[in-house]
Amino acid sequence: IKTGFGGESMSYETILYEANKESGYIKITLNRPEKRNAISLQMADELKDALTQAKKESWLKALLLTGAGEQAFCSGGDLHDFHGDITEQEVAGMLRKVMVVLYELVRFPIPTISLLNGHSRGGGCELASATDFRLAKKDSTHGFIQGKLGIIPGFGGGALLYRRIDPTNAFYWLSSSKVFESDQLKGWGWIQAIFSSKMEAESFLRPFLDKNVHLMRHFKQQLLSQPSFNEVKAEMEKEMLACASLWVSEEHKNAVDSFLKR
Repeated sequence: IKTGFGGESMSYETILYEANKESGYIKITLNRPEKRNAISLQMADELKDALTQAKKESWLKALLLTGAGEQAFCSGGDLHDFHGDITEQEVAGMLRKVMVVLYELVRFPIPTISLLNGHSRGGGCELASATDFRLAKKDSTHGFIQGKLGIIPGFGGGALLYRRIDPTNAFYWLSSSKVFESDQLKGWGWIQAIFSSKMEAESFLRPFLDKNVHLMRHFKQQLLSQPSFNEVKAEMEKEMLACASLWVSEEHKNAVDSFLKR
């Protein structure tokens, strides 16, 4: 449920939207725990709408993105939505829907934080890489595993990863398709902090909320003015189209069939 302040309430089916005006933050929760918070096309639409609404709030100092439940932040794209007898052009259209959400997060005018309440895989790691910071639950694991399915990241998250961590580590993570512990990823700088309690997670957010909105907007704009962000949208689009061409390959179809049977 979206609870507006002086605005019309809106309901969402696949996400939760909580606006805390007094503290200065909005929390968006991926709310499909029975599907390990996989991103469906409906969720992509709802996330885009929620970000549009959040951007209008002049009091906002920080945006928090997390997942429902204890197991997963996000397991990636929902293969039941993205699988089937579809053409490369149709795949590109679906992937672009989610890519647009990631780009909106990248360009969001105030700091964004992923609270990784559990494991993340594939597109879930892409989504987390679209936010400015990542805070991970102790002993959680995370992996860009797309290579194991015969594809590359499809939402533009690979292009973002090269901007979040050392390029050699990004290249190794993507090409090996390995899953890593949160401690390892903290050493790489992909994760900024690890928490084992709600209190520890809240303490990470506090320094952002203690400052005024103008400071938060200035710092974020300063980040986005860095040269590494100049071509980010074009690189995300290029990666998405390359993934679409691989999506219709026999290797990927067979890998997905095996996954769905499991």
